[in-house]
Amino acid sequence: MSAELPLLSRLLRLSAFSGIPAAALRSLYTYFGEQLPACTLAVLLVRGVAPGQCRLVGVIGADGTEYLAVDDAQDSQQKLPLFEDALSTRLLRDIAPRLITLNADEQTLPLAQALFAPRALLALPIIDSGHVHHWLVLGSVEANRFDQLDLDRMLIEANLAVSYIVRPLALRELSDEAAHSRHQIEGLADVQKLLLPQNIQIRGLDYAVHWQPADTAAGDYYDLVTLNERVEGVTNDTDGDVWAAIIADVSGHGAASAMEAVQFDAILRTYQGDGGAGPAGAITYANRYFFSRRQRQHFLTTLGTLYRPDERKLYYVSAGHPPLLHRRGGTVTLHGQGEEIPLGILRDHVWQNSELALQRDDVVVLYTDGIVEARNADSEPFGMPRLQALVARSEVSDAAQLQQLLCDALFAHQGGSVGVDDQTLIVLRITH
Repeated sequence: MSAELPLLSRLLRLSAFSGIPAAALRSLYTYFGEQLPACTLAVLLVRGVAPGQCRLVGVIGADGTEYLAVDDAQDSQQKLPLFEDALSTRLLRDIAPRLITLNADEQTLPLAQALFAPRALLALPIIDSGHVHHWLVLGSVEANRFDQLDLDRMLIEANLAVSYIVRPLALRELSDEAAHSRHQIEGLADVQKLLLPQNIQIRGLDYAVHWQPADTAAGDYYDLVTLNERVEGVTNDTDGDVWAAIIADVSGHGAASAMEAVQFDAILRTYQGDGGAGPAGAITYANRYFFSRRQRQHFLTTLGTLYRPDERKLYYVSAGHPPLLHRRGGTVTLHGQGEEIPLGILRDHVWQNSELALQRDDVVVLYTDGIVEARNADSEPFGMPRLQALVARSEVSDAAQLQQLLCDALFAHQGGSVGVDDQTLIVLRITH
């Protein structure tokens, strides 16, 4: 049992490998050097080359000097030195571990010279997913240096040691790739946030918004703008501004959905229609250009509104989106439920406006399905009845207070401020 302690001790130290690629070869050299001091260590790559050929991934001399080390052998494979001589052919003739004693002529061959002209070589194939892509080779100037070793034991030990190196390397690579991807998505999310309205002042309207992605970037989208200059008969002297509010939800969530939402915003910004066409005109236009040259992988639901203070009317259109909630006093009604298809289904579809008369202190609530479909630990959805009952609380008149009331109930239900789907909630209160 005591004879096994050095092996256990070496494995414990090797298992602490940090995963830094540049230190991988050095860690293997240290591990085998404790058992076989004053030996060279090299890694040969045989993947992607003809039988009998190999590329030298890295080599450390008997004195511990590292002469060649490649951080990423896969990406740099074509840059590695290629060997094809009598020694490489002899060394790699099959996948069995072997001991080789070199004669004087063999010591002058290119591969032997790269391995510091050893008299003896211990070659161990490294098995990975049913294939041998690499060999671990130890060299010595002593002809009988490895004669007393158990080849089967050394084969197992070498593959175990390499696994301690490969696993942290793979985890580090995955971590680096994830960090890179996260950085890219965060950049997209930053662009998306720049498109959202910030502190828009609208006469005659009290509003509050909650927008929360399920991930870094969101497939939910909203906008709120004044349109006095687009609507005839309405000027800055009118009691209240003309405003438009739109909310949209791309199927799915995450980066791909966020890209679709950003494209939807870009299309809307090119729309030059007048207010007479209402939200249906803008949505019909957006749908036409939402189609690309290839079949889309996403569709988009949206609910667009246009409010005219001179008429006290809200023009709205729902394109496959959950209905808006209209509160007057303590009564809440639903409008726009199941009226139209989403965007991205039929390129030439034409949407139609609906009308809703509004009065002072009326409240309109727009939201995405991430609100009503949010589930608790028992998989119970937040649900439309719950949302409708909360909106009906007429004693909560301020838009910000009502939005906070709704969000508090939602967060308590789903167990936190972030749901499994993107969530957007817009509370609009008429104040003129």
